[in-house]
Amino acid sequence: MFLSPVSHVRIGVLSALLLPASLLAQDRNDDAHPRFLGPLASGGQPVPKGMVNIEPYLINSTSTSRFDADGHRLDSDAPAQWDLVVPINVGVTDRLTIGTTLAGQYDQGVDGGRDLVIGDTSVKAQYAVYASAGVHHTAWAVTAQRGLPTGRHDRLQYTDRAGSGSGAQTTALSVQGQAYFLDGMLRARAVAGWRLPGSRAGIRGQSVYGTAAGFSGSARLGSTFSSSVAAEYSVHPHWTLVAEALYEQDRGAHVSGRMAEGEALDRRDPASWRLSVLPAVEYHFSDQVGVIGGVQVGVAGRNTSAIVAPQVALNVAF
Repeated sequence: MFLSPVSHVRIGVLSALLLPASLLAQDRNDDAHPRFLGPLASGGQPVPKGMVNIEPYLINSTSTSRFDADGHRLDSDAPAQWDLVVPINVGVTDRLTIGTTLAGQYDQGVDGGRDLVIGDTSVKAQYAVYASAGVHHTAWAVTAQRGLPTGRHDRLQYTDRAGSGSGAQTTALSVQGQAYFLDGMLRARAVAGWRLPGSRAGIRGQSVYGTAAGFSGSARLGSTFSSSVAAEYSVHPHWTLVAEALYEQDRGAHVSGRMAEGEALDRRDPASWRLSVLPAVEYHFSDQVGVIGGVQVGVAGRNTSAIVAPQVALNVAF
């Protein structure tokens, strides 16, 4: 039902990026111990003191269908979008990690061409609240994150580029947990996160909120909730298989103001949710460098796109 055909271009990109990994798979000189990068969507624990971890993601999102208010799948002609997401984390202490996530989009403009645009940026602080020394090495951490509106969200009538941000400063809180099983060959993760409601974005003209040229007003964002569970199984010191499920919920935005003709607009967008699966494969060049490739597939939802998003990420720690 949901396995929409993936273009040859995207398959070629992922194949080219993963080819070096397949060539190096014959090298078995490293210590034979399990290695884990972390799944595509489920964040992990703080990094050790002094460590810097960078993991750029290249994501190609497309949606040939969407879920309506009753959960039925309808055709959609939304253009494909390339995203570059770069999380950077630094271990301040063994318990405290600070980080930032930079984002960019390679979008199709109204003239049919593509442009690289900057997305919103986020900064975070993560703190380890519990870590056991038992056989499962259970650990829990909490994260506070602040979203900064560095992307463009309004006045889009003056450019042929697509919008790339929310225009609002947001605050999000999350909890991350993980544990090891099967003599350390299997690592499980669970994450739950909330974006607090009430963030406000001023709007002028055409915007990502569906307003047209001449509009003047604002959008007040509703809360969001996301949760994920994931399992990583080491089948070889170099290779790890990943299974992951992600649930996302958005309460919608409240847009108010006046249109160009002076008529008042007071619109509340409907709430939405989506359930996705994210199978992936990890290849580890060493304990410090690895690559993960997989795909996010939306399998159910309401008032949201049925996303298909192949993606690859390079994880480097030093």
